[in-house]
Amino acid sequence: MKESAAKNRILDVASRLFYEQGYNSTGINQIIEEAEIARASLYNHFPSKRDLLTSYIQRAEDIWFEELEAFVGHIKNPKKKLLALFDHRISRQLKFNFGGCRFIKVGAELPNDDLAAFELIDHQKSRLKEYIHQLLLEINPKNELLQNLEMLNETIFLLIEGATVTAGITKNPEALQSAKKIAETLLGQ
Repeated sequence: MKESAAKNRILDVASRLFYEQGYNSTGINQIIEEAEIARASLYNHFPSKRDLLTSYIQRAEDIWFEELEAFVGHIKNPKKKLLALFDHRISRQLKFNFGGCRFIKVGAELPNDDLAAFELIDHQKSRLKEYIHQLLLEINPKNELLQNLEMLNETIFLLIEGATVTAGITKNPEALQSAKKIAETLLGQ
């Protein structure tokens, strides 16, 4: 069943505002005003701001992986595809003016006991880690550098995540470019 236009408009506005100004700094009244909907419409689709947050995180994950697939889907070589993950992150950071990772940003605003929200955020990160893992399995497993697949998987994941955070702070892609070179070295020729 298709989502209503009002629900999509609410999610579009909330997504933009949560990313640009933060979840805690975004009020329901601002979302209602900018989405140009009635208060009842918002609460019909999202009984609380917390419910809106859940939908935001889930939708952001789906969009993130759709965009990733569009960016790297045409690449057949698994090593090149893995390295293109860094290019994808650079592209996203340029597109969003080095605003950082939306999942990390919202996670930084949540209280430590909001385990359900952290599970949603962790789901996106775990899904990325699994994506990297599958690409590593496609790369020649006889390569000596791939003997400890789990360590390499974790290293590349942390390179991507750490470089994304650094790019958001420094407002330039150098950390992601350096991380890509490190990953390329780790993967060998």
